[in-house]
Amino acid sequence: MLPAMSGPGLFAVVVIGLLAGVLARALLGGRRSMFACLGLGLAGALAGSTVADLLGLHVSGVAAVAATALTGATALLAAARLMPKR
Repeated sequence: MLPAMSGPGLFAVVVIGLLAGVLARALLGGRRSMFACLGLGLAGALAGSTVADLLGLHVSGVAAVAATALTGATALLAAARLMPKR
């Protein structure tokens, strides 16, 4: 369930999430494609904002959204690295 966000707030999470995916890829390394990292970054940003909302934390401002997105994207990329390869 996504937190209730205004249009600009959701747009900021999406854009920052895409950038966070690229940054998380640079931090963790790995051989994932850029598109996979963008997708994981977007999913991580949405998941991070949802978790913050569930914890009662009000995420507003570019710095807070960026920190939440980067944390979520890094967590998802780290979890994806733990998955066995086919």
